[in-house]
Amino acid sequence: MDNFSKSKYIKRNMTKDWLVSNGFHYNRIFSNNDADVYTYRFPVYKYERFIILECEMKVILGEDNVYINVFDYNTLNRYAPFYYMEYGNYTSMLKEIWQKIDKELNKLGIKKITMAKENGNGSKNKEIKRKRNNTNKRK
Repeated sequence: MDNFSKSKYIKRNMTKDWLVSNGFHYNRIFSNNDADVYTYRFPVYKYERFIILECEMKVILGEDNVYINVFDYNTLNRYAPFYYMEYGNYTSMLKEIWQKIDKELNKLGIKKITMAKENGNGSKNKEIKRKRNNTNKRK
């Protein structure tokens, strides 16, 4: 499963025509004199026939970045387990959500770039070494 905070989403050369032809809509709430913002919403989780959660992709015209958020359906309330994955038992639900998001990203040609830690992988490597050298194994 992806770690949301370590990923960045990029699509080069997005024009207004491309955005509109791929289902993005002009968003008056987020747009202002300096920037035109387009959003694309699609369902990512259903219970029986009802949409519970939806993903929103947000693009600022003239930039290459795509911003992804997951909301309770038809609201501006973010779905907390999507952002704080380490708390709770949402693994199977988040896996289903990410599968649908990845499907849309691939359909639109949006690339995912995984960001490295600022400090490098030093702390991760130390943690792996500690696990290998742990002599206090249960018998």
